[in-house]
Amino acid sequence: MNLTIDASVFVSAARPSEKQYPLSYRFLHRVKGSRIFCPTLVLAECGAAIARPIGDSRLSRRLVNLIKHFPGMTQVALDLPLAFRAAEIAIENRLRGADAVYVAVAEDFDSVLVSWDEEMLERCPESVLAMSPEQWLENVQGLAGGNKTFLGSFSD
Repeated sequence: MNLTIDASVFVSAARPSEKQYPLSYRFLHRVKGSRIFCPTLVLAECGAAIARPIGDSRLSRRLVNLIKHFPGMTQVALDLPLAFRAAEIAIENRLRGADAVYVAVAEDFDSVLVSWDEEMLERCPESVLAMSPEQWLENVQGLAGGNKTFLGSFSD
């Protein structure tokens, strides 16, 4: 099974104070080494999501580096055909531009799209199976999680 993971999952796994932290953390630990296809946009989104609110560029860089080297991860560049498809998806489904890029990547690679973004999950076209990390853990893999952590000492 191919996966496309939205930035919201990586960001919530990087912030222990987030409500979705435990499930994001468990999900990412479970999917390490799976076939994962994410737009290169995930790097900028995750870097900004950590740096902007807390002003800690060191932590932002650690998260970006972790995603860049995440086992099984393939970074998909936004070329012109993918951009046009994302634009069509955005128009047809009233999605934000960045969200439509993730959907287009998921569609292109026949991936399950995993996100915490409710709007993205609700408006995703039928051509893409979309679910939250919680739904994926329940429906695809079960809720058994390991003792290891996704980010290790990331929040130190």
